Amino acid sequence: MSPLAEWVFWGCAGMTLYSYAGYPVLLALWGSLRAVKEKEEDGTAVDAPLPRLSLIVPAYNEEQVIARKIRNSLELDYPEELLEIVVVSDGSNDATESAAKAAAGGRVRLVFLENRRGKTACLNAVLPDLRGEILVFTDANAYFRADALRSLVRRFQDPRIGCVMGQLEYFREGPLNASLGEGLYWRYENFIKDRESRLGSTIVGNGAIYAMRRALCATLPERVEADVANPLLALRAGYRVVFERTARCQERAASTVREEFSRKTRIITNQITTYLHGWRSLSPLPAMALFQILSHKVLRWMVPFFLAGVFVSCLAGGGGPFWSTLLGLQALFYGMALAGWILESRGRSLPKQIFLSYYFCAVNAAAVKGIADFLRGRHPVVWEKAASTR
Repeated sequence: MSPLAEWVFWGCAGMTLYSYAGYPVLLALWGSLRAVKEKEEDGTAVDAPLPRLSLIVPAYNEEQVIARKIRNSLELDYPEELLEIVVVSDGSNDATESAAKAAAGGRVRLVFLENRRGKTACLNAVLPDLRGEILVFTDANAYFRADALRSLVRRFQDPRIGCVMGQLEYFREGPLNASLGEGLYWRYENFIKDRESRLGSTIVGNGAIYAMRRALCATLPERVEADVANPLLALRAGYRVVFERTARCQERAASTVREEFSRKTRIITNQITTYLHGWRSLSPLPAMALFQILSHKVLRWMVPFFLAGVFVSCLAGGGGPFWSTLLGLQALFYGMALAGWILESRGRSLPKQIFLSYYFCAVNAAAVKGIADFLRGRHPVVWEKAASTR
C-alpha cells in the first residue's frame, strides 16, 4: 500500500472510531474524575417552592393525537394553578383544532395560527404572552410520565442551570423495524448526553421534552430550529444545560427506516443551519461547548465520508491479506445493508443482524443528504411527520 493510502485509511478509520466510540469513552473517563465533585454540588432542596410553568405544544395536522396529548398534559403531577398549558396550531387543515377545542376545557389556552410557518414560528407567536418562569417544550405526539414536570423543575433549584433536557423513549406496537434502531440510537445518545451533562453541560436535546428559564428565551429566525438554538442561548448566557434521566416521555417510533431517513435528513440540515446562525450571531460559546459540537455532531456528520475513505484506501491496498480481509468485511456489511433495503421495500421483517447494518448505513446516508440539502439551500422550515409516529 502506498504511504498516502495508508495515511488515508488510518486517519479515516481513527476519526470514525473516535466519533462513535472514542468520544463516549473519553466522556466516561473524564466524568469519573468529576463524579465526587458533582455529587457534592448536587444538593437540591426537596421542599423548595415550585415555579410557575408554561407547557407549549406546537401542532400541525395532529388530529389523531392532540386530544390524547391534552389529556396527558392535564393529568401531570403538578399544581393546576402553577401550570399553564398552551396548544399552538400551525395552520392545521385537518380536525386538529376542533379536537383540541373538545379536549381542552378551561385549563388549556388554544392559539390557532392562520398560515403554516413551522415550529419556531409557533413558539415565537406565544412567547411574549407566556406566564411561566420556566417554559417546557414538547411535541404533540410525545407523552410525559406523570412526574416528568417535577423532575425537570427540580434541577432549576440550582441557579447555574438554565436548560434541562428530559429523556425520550421510543415505543412501537407490532413488528420491530425502525424502532429497534431508534431504541439503540437513543440509548446511546442518552448515555452521551448524561456524560456531557456531568462534565458541565450537554449541547444536544430533543424537542419532545426540555425546559428552559423564561428569561433566557428569545424570538428566533423562523429558519432556525428552536430546539437546537435554545440550549445555545443558555450556554451563551453562562448557564449550564443538563440532562435529567428521570424526566421521561414516550413517543411512537417510525415503522420503517425509510421514514427515519427522511426525519434524520431534515434534522441534520436544520442543525447545520442553526449552528451556523449561532456562530454568526451569538457571543462566543464556551470552549467545552465547541468541543462537544465538533465531537458529538460535526464529526458524526462526516462519518460517511470517513467510511468512503476507508473503503477506497482498502481498494488501493495492493491485495495483501490484511487489506483484502478488511475489504471483504466491508463488502459483507454493505451487502447486508442493501439486503435490508430490499427486504423493507417489499414489506418483509428484517433479521436483527441485517437490520443493524441497514440502519447504520441509512443514518449515514441521511447525513450525506442532509449536508447536500444544506449546501443547495434547502432548509425545511416545515415538514411532514411520519404517519406511523402518531
